[in-house]
Amino acid sequence: MKRSRKNKIRLLSAAIILLAATAATIFTFRGNNAATSAGAPVRGELIQKVTFNGTVVPNRKTIITAPYHGYIRKIFVKTGDKVKQGDPVVSISQSLDKSETVYPLRAPFAGTVVQIEKSEGEFIKERDPQDYVMRIDDLGKLYVNASVPELDRTRIAKSMQGVIKAAGIPGRTYKGEIRDLSMAAKEKDKWNRSQQVEFSITMEITEKDDELKPGMSVTVDIVTNKKSGILMLRHEYVYKDGEKYFVITGDGIKKPVETGLFNEEMIEIKSGITEKDQVVQVDFSSLIKD
Repeated sequence: MKRSRKNKIRLLSAAIILLAATAATIFTFRGNNAATSAGAPVRGELIQKVTFNGTVVPNRKTIITAPYHGYIRKIFVKTGDKVKQGDPVVSISQSLDKSETVYPLRAPFAGTVVQIEKSEGEFIKERDPQDYVMRIDDLGKLYVNASVPELDRTRIAKSMQGVIKAAGIPGRTYKGEIRDLSMAAKEKDKWNRSQQVEFSITMEITEKDDELKPGMSVTVDIVTNKKSGILMLRHEYVYKDGEKYFVITGDGIKKPVETGLFNEEMIEIKSGITEKDQVVQVDFSSLIKD
C-alpha cells in the first residue's frame, strides 16, 4: 500500500510539473507575440516620392524603306556603325539584273545603325513600315517616355530630377530631368476599359552610358518631398477615424496624434506621442464590421 501511495504521489507530482511547464511555455509564446506587435516611434528621414515605369527612346529615329518593290543590291553599313547625314546606307534595284543602274539611299541625319532587318539579294516591298531595311537612331540624347496617374501629375513639375533604373542593368542608376509634361490627360480608345486617368511625361537621361539602349524598360523615382529628424511611425501602428488619427499605447490608452508627411511605409507624427511611448499594431480584425 505504501509503495502504491508513493507511486501515486510521484505521478501527481510529475503531472503538476508537466502542467507548470506547459503553462510556462504558453506564457512565453504569448509574451513573444505581444512583444512583436509593440513598437515605438523613431526619429529619422522620411522621403516622399513618385515612382513610374517607362521606356527608353532615342532623340529621334527613322526606318529606311524601299521607294519601290525590289531587291537589296548592297548594304553599305553594319549594325553599330555611326553614319553622317548623306552617307549611303543601302541600294535597291527593281530586278536582279546587275547591269541596272541604281542609286543608294542615304542617311537622313547623323546617327547610329541600330537594326538591320534585310540581307543583300532579299526582296523588299515598297514603302512598307513592317518590311524595312534598317533603323537609324540619333543617340546623342536619350529620353524616358512614360505615363503617370493624375494624383502623381499634381506632385511633379518640369526640371525635377529623378533616378532611373533599367531592368536589364542591375546595380546601375542614371540621372534624369523632366523635360515635358502633358497638360491634358491621354485620350482613351473605345477598347480601353481602364478607369485610370494618365498624363504623358518625357524625361531626359542626363547621365547615361553605352549600356543603356532604346527600348529598355526602366523605373523612375522622383523625390517630391523630404524631411529629416522627424518623429515617425510605420502605418500599421496608426489608426484612422474619419479625418483623425490615433494610436493605442502598450497599456491600452487611446492617444490622438497629429500627422504630416507620409510615404508607402512611414507616417510623420507631429504631436501626441514621444519616442518613449510604446504603441501596438492596428488590430485589423477589430475594424471589420458585421
